[in-house]
Amino acid sequence: MTTHLIDVAHDDIESLGVYQVYTGGGTGTGFLIDAAHLLTNCHVVAPYREVAVEMRDKTRIVGTVMRLHPHRDLAIVKLARDVDGALMAISENDELRPKQSVHILGFPVGLPLSLTEGVISHPRQLLDEQYFVQTDAAINPGNSGGPILNAAREIIAVTTCKLNQADAVGFGIPAADVRQFVADFRAQQATFGVQCPACEELITHKTRYCPNCGTDLQSRHDFDDYFEASDDHPLVQFVEGALRQATIDPVLARHGNHNWSFHVGSAPIKIWCCCSEHLNFSSPLAQTPTRGLAELFQYLLSDAHSPVAFDLTGSTIRMNLVVHTADVFTESERDELANRVAGFIRKADETDDLLIRQFGCQPAPETQTALLKEHG
Repeated sequence: MTTHLIDVAHDDIESLGVYQVYTGGGTGTGFLIDAAHLLTNCHVVAPYREVAVEMRDKTRIVGTVMRLHPHRDLAIVKLARDVDGALMAISENDELRPKQSVHILGFPVGLPLSLTEGVISHPRQLLDEQYFVQTDAAINPGNSGGPILNAAREIIAVTTCKLNQADAVGFGIPAADVRQFVADFRAQQATFGVQCPACEELITHKTRYCPNCGTDLQSRHDFDDYFEASDDHPLVQFVEGALRQATIDPVLARHGNHNWSFHVGSAPIKIWCCCSEHLNFSSPLAQTPTRGLAELFQYLLSDAHSPVAFDLTGSTIRMNLVVHTADVFTESERDELANRVAGFIRKADETDDLLIRQFGCQPAPETQTALLKEHG
């Protein structure tokens, strides 16, 4: 009888130590190698030295990048605190076969933790002078860094990429390479290092040539970027400066390129740049009640809320603030704009409670209802 990895009717994938990773460049997946460390892809976290890792309750913790292997696309992140997700063993058996059943865990296109299944198409596919496990299981943006599991729930590979010009052609980094990477990390003394793409020596400071083998690192990877933070775009500088002023950690709020999302109290807040002219701040606060709509709309349409405004998306009441990007580039306007952003954040936390208590609204789907009850 075939042993099935996951029986969705009986097994809870939510208990597994697989988490979503957020940076200013995008999102990906990582999995625990112990209670304090997460393994993911290098391309998920680089060039950031700090990332956000989201727990099941939607809270986020800071992760500090400790080791990178750009050539093999692996990274290890130290978590700000221990987490209790179930650990999955990295397989010691490297004998894989075509048509062997596999399952992939991850967060495809930003969706909650999901499982896809397929088979091994080629256990040792040569691509760009490296060997990969090839699979037909669905791999989408956001899956990168997640585990590929066998029927014994062991990690046989780490999801890394798919071919965009083909269907059902995805690749994973074999368990043997993952085991070696983890073992090298266990022996690491430095707080941060990047492995040479040629000899795998750990390099702990900015340098042009590998001190061990002499490889010209600039010809293989942009190694300087791993050791020196690049200048942020002025819009990023403004938003993250305003968040700090509002006592929000920007690292925990990052959600891709020019996107941020977080909760303040019970209220969800989203920030994005939709075009070259506008920076948008929005908070889906609550859902409309079945009664008392006249009084509710009178409150929402009041000029007293300026510069924020409310709108409806379906039955969800959103509070919005729009900032013209030209004003962000005007030095004399920045302090006032940052104060508006801080005021918007404070008002969101207050208003969702008010809409529910005073007007009989229901919490919005993304409301942190546990915190709402604490405040009520």
